[in-house]
Amino acid sequence: MSRAARPSGTHHALVRPRIALLAALALGLTGCSDMPWSGGDKSARSVPCGVVVDGSGSGTSDTTGVDVKKKLQQTLVPFLDDRHCSSLAYAPVTVSSWTSSCRHSPVDLNPKPVSDTSDPEVLRQRARITAINAAAEMLDCARGQNGSDVLGALARIAQSLRENHGTAADGAAVLAVSDFEQADPEFRISKESLTTASERTRAVKKLLNGRKLPALRGMDLYTVGYGKSPTRKPSTYEGFDQFWTDILTTRAKAHVHHDDE
Repeated sequence: MSRAARPSGTHHALVRPRIALLAALALGLTGCSDMPWSGGDKSARSVPCGVVVDGSGSGTSDTTGVDVKKKLQQTLVPFLDDRHCSSLAYAPVTVSSWTSSCRHSPVDLNPKPVSDTSDPEVLRQRARITAINAAAEMLDCARGQNGSDVLGALARIAQSLRENHGTAADGAAVLAVSDFEQADPEFRISKESLTTASERTRAVKKLLNGRKLPALRGMDLYTVGYGKSPTRKPSTYEGFDQFWTDILTTRAKAHVHHDDE
């Protein structure tokens, strides 16, 4: 994302919304000492992490799908804490997530002090604020592009983690705030029949045709809003779930943890 300099007169007007956002994110910690997923303990601040935010129309409110902004506020800070994240990378869900212009460099959540007088904890808190603000900026950018290329977003976050962390990315943790309703110019999951195994296999091959399988092998993928689209009938959820299980677990070899909202 571009970081063009802003006139100094706008500073206070820009700071107030950011403070409000941080306060809202901090409220997400209230009553959330336990995350809705299971996962093994990691050593403090040692795990490379990533966040995927869905900018599609279904992510604007609880009445039209998953309120991504609200869910991000509720889950990002606990995710960073409970997964012991040492860094945070970003990817948007847009009409073409892989090539989307919405970008932000990964944030180091455990920066090294530049001098003996630097307080490591102060540096970490500043880094966390930067990381939280970047997630909000990524979501705002994604909403300007709409669309729902979930597969592309997962492929992009996985590649970012592997490029920056090498083999350490095998133990990475990814938070994906999305209903996983793939909908791009070439593939709409809502138009596919997923009732039988053969239909699902055919649909998976159609989606993967010409696209990269997300390099999620060994990574922990934590979802928020998975399958929560109001247009999805309860009778179609099992096929939807098995479709994504084939891609994420069977083929990509990720460890997937769905929320229990």
